Amino acid sequence: IKLNCLFHQTRLQLAELVKFGRDADKNTVLMSALYLQKDLPVRIGKRIQELQSLPVPFYSTKSVKELADLYEDSFVRIIDHPPPRNSKDEESFSNLLLDIKEKHRMVQANIASGFVEMHRAGVPKYAVEAEEIQEILMRFYTGRVGVRLLIDQHLMLRKDAQEKVDYADSPGHESRVRKYVGCVDTNCQIKEVVLDAVADARSACKMHLRDAPNVLIRGREDLTASYIPEHLYIILFELLKNSMRATVELHGRQSNSHEPKYGEELPATVVCISGGTDCYIKISDRGGGIPPHCVERIWNFSFSTAPRGMGELAGYGHGLSLSRLYARYWAGDLTIHSMENYGVDCHIRLGVPAKNYEHEVPEWKKREMNAQGHVP
Repeated sequence: IKLNCLFHQTRLQLAELVKFGRDADKNTVLMSALYLQKDLPVRIGKRIQELQSLPVPFYSTKSVKELADLYEDSFVRIIDHPPPRNSKDEESFSNLLLDIKEKHRMVQANIASGFVEMHRAGVPKYAVEAEEIQEILMRFYTGRVGVRLLIDQHLMLRKDAQEKVDYADSPGHESRVRKYVGCVDTNCQIKEVVLDAVADARSACKMHLRDAPNVLIRGREDLTASYIPEHLYIILFELLKNSMRATVELHGRQSNSHEPKYGEELPATVVCISGGTDCYIKISDRGGGIPPHCVERIWNFSFSTAPRGMGELAGYGHGLSLSRLYARYWAGDLTIHSMENYGVDCHIRLGVPAKNYEHEVPEWKKREMNAQGHVP
């Protein structure tokens, strides 16, 4: 493990993933498998080191130790597998990756359980929320995104290559191949991902609070970009469910209001989509804002304003931190502006240009040219 950790961890780029995976065939899949057998031990080894570098009260918890053991087992299984130089070995290696992916699904739950175990053991709050733990977990989760992305991309390229053979003569198959390169949607429709996240967030809110506000979508609804829909969905679902929960708790049947609102009466959450040289999404609500004493803690991996027992509506307390991490992974960002006793504005920047506007002159440029006497 220490030897592999000496190697450099290559930063992933969407353009490189698309370039390598475009028109994937069996040779592409073999090359991908060979690369992953060399690259994944480096990435997983660094995750093991990060877990081991956690402060003793955290690393010594049962949940975190089990997680470290899981990563060590995955590391050994990958390096012990024969080099996938033929179709048979590649299939075996891909099945191994699929199994590793499934076994690593509960990583967030393990980390969250580690925080709970520290609380129960009487570890002081300042130690539980220590900056050292936050920095290590940020590196750990950032690296984990890369590991899961590489595995997902390989498995999807494998599926694409097989479909290319099986359905070569089927109508509509070529359009799907051109649109997706592995898990990257080269023409991702932002509004469609927003609608998926809205539907699931409203469902979760209704399940736990018996009501949910409507969502209004405004702006450039036809905006598209080259992006990974799953990553965008994770960000949107987290922000929308938080927004809806706050709105229902402040205005709905469970509020202290003398005139609670229901259904259509609840203040709507507004989602605005815009883009040009970059893509932007703003989510605005009237859920009362974030308490001032909590604003500085919202990016903490152990912090949550939701009571326990609310399932996916509350998550593990990781939601906002991971959402910002996903946005920043592709050079984007997530910022949150709270107005006390009114609501919250969440600004998402994806870090990729809008495809259907990349050849237009931006509005700011038009204004600048008009001021100088030039007409675009």
